[in-house]
Amino acid sequence: MELRFKLNYLFQGQNSPFLHAVDAGYFDDHGLSCTFVEGFSSSLVTRALVDGEADIGYGDVSSVFERALRTGETEISCLVPIYEHTPCCLGYLSDGKRLTLADIPGSTLCGPNGDTSARLLPLLLKRNGYAPDSYSYLGVQPEERDGLVASRSVLAATCFDATLKFAMQMRGYDASALDFLYFADNGLDIYSGALVALNSVLEKEPGLAGKLQAITRQAWNDCLADPQLGVDAVIRRSPDMDPDIVLSQLTWILERQVFPDGARPMAFDLDGAKMVDTLECATYAVGAEAKRSPVGLPAEICLV
Repeated sequence: MELRFKLNYLFQGQNSPFLHAVDAGYFDDHGLSCTFVEGFSSSLVTRALVDGEADIGYGDVSSVFERALRTGETEISCLVPIYEHTPCCLGYLSDGKRLTLADIPGSTLCGPNGDTSARLLPLLLKRNGYAPDSYSYLGVQPEERDGLVASRSVLAATCFDATLKFAMQMRGYDASALDFLYFADNGLDIYSGALVALNSVLEKEPGLAGKLQAITRQAWNDCLADPQLGVDAVIRRSPDMDPDIVLSQLTWILERQVFPDGARPMAFDLDGAKMVDTLECATYAVGAEAKRSPVGLPAEICLV
């Protein structure tokens, strides 16, 4: 069975365990083949799947919920949560003072169009007592984002921390003063990046969901034990990448977001606070456009 896999971004350390899974033969072991399609944002993976660009992907859970609420249909399943601690944040160059949510009203922020953190920021502000539309936002390309942050032309950028930090390094900017305001530290820790798949694809082969779950967990735990496996997988596909930066990025997300407390089951807690917050993010974004109730949605979409 051939699978097209939509990544959350370009071939980098942040998605390298999936690349390693192919190189290690884990897909072959289950009678599967996998080709990768580079991405731009985890929030856009849902659209790529429903538009027929890919069969599975490294996508954003709240985006899958949003799609289901807007259409009334559950076309995609979330199979394995990757992040234990969401990387959603605001990235900024620090002058010695930590950025707080109180600094946001009246400011100018930037980020790529479709950015996950940009989608969630209004709810974060509302939860903390601030007007959700109290700032100006510049939707820009990633390279423009990095330049705006480096020149301090904006207060901060919406981002995933590892994406901004290492993109700035790769583009030659000084990121030594870069700091982050994490949404999770301000009351909004959600399920973000996950292995997602079209239900129409999962239905073609009995047990496919379980196979993909096993492959994903094995690959990420492999890279926890030996991050060089992920680095090698990236360099095979993008030989011009700096292997030291790839290693630093992979190590960053493994230690800070994926396995901050060591190895774990990598499974959804359907009744936990993180799931409640994830569903609230989607419900807030869709608002009156929802065609179905959010009640019971996590159990329909998130497989355990």
